[in-house]
Amino acid sequence: MTRSCGMGGGGGNCTFNADAVRLPYTASFTPARGVHGTNIGGGTKERHDQGKLPTDWWADGFLSNISAWRKERTGYPTQKPAKLLERIIRASSNPGDVVLDPFCGCATTLVAAEKLDRHWIGIDLSSIAVRLVKSRMERELGGLICEVVHRTDIPERTDQGPLPDYRTHKHTLYGKQEGRCEGCHFYFPYPNLTVDHVQPRSQGGTHHLSNLQLLCAACNSIKGTGTMADLRARLERRDGAAPK
Repeated sequence: MTRSCGMGGGGGNCTFNADAVRLPYTASFTPARGVHGTNIGGGTKERHDQGKLPTDWWADGFLSNISAWRKERTGYPTQKPAKLLERIIRASSNPGDVVLDPFCGCATTLVAAEKLDRHWIGIDLSSIAVRLVKSRMERELGGLICEVVHRTDIPERTDQGPLPDYRTHKHTLYGKQEGRCEGCHFYFPYPNLTVDHVQPRSQGGTHHLSNLQLLCAACNSIKGTGTMADLRARLERRDGAAPK
């Protein structure tokens, strides 16, 4: 297994596949301003035939298309776009390498690694993640059965003291979701949204902020004691298409 180079480069056995993640040049940097380059400080900078390297803002192009991004969403609070993870994996590993995600959440890294012919290992403490990883891998990868080891003897943390009432997170969630219901994605005034558990308490969900979201009254009623996957399936059946 090779390790990837950090932002400042790195020595030893590291991987950075620059050509795998090049992007088209912007409109201001075209042959119209020079045959094969542009003058910068009296010198000439040649263009690479396959495009430029990404900037340090790697989310460019992946978060601008909100409608496409929403279709991927599972309801897991820290989910990232699949295309973003594919870019990172292409840049920092080769086919056959092992990709490790020690906080794998809803399995986006694992799905991307499998599609790019990498081996993968995913780890997460959350019981929500255990269910999401298994169901998502089987659904999106053509029935692939992945091995899931689910430990149930994890000790409770005692160093944080009692958690506050989970409803105190409503303001934080309202800002995070930009006032939109996590189910139908419509905008609602603050009083019209309710704090809901992503993974129901009856299925092991906790009061932790990572397991909380805001739903409108209609979506909250439809979800009931089910999961977000259940809610999305019911909304799709009701509306005839996935919610936008």
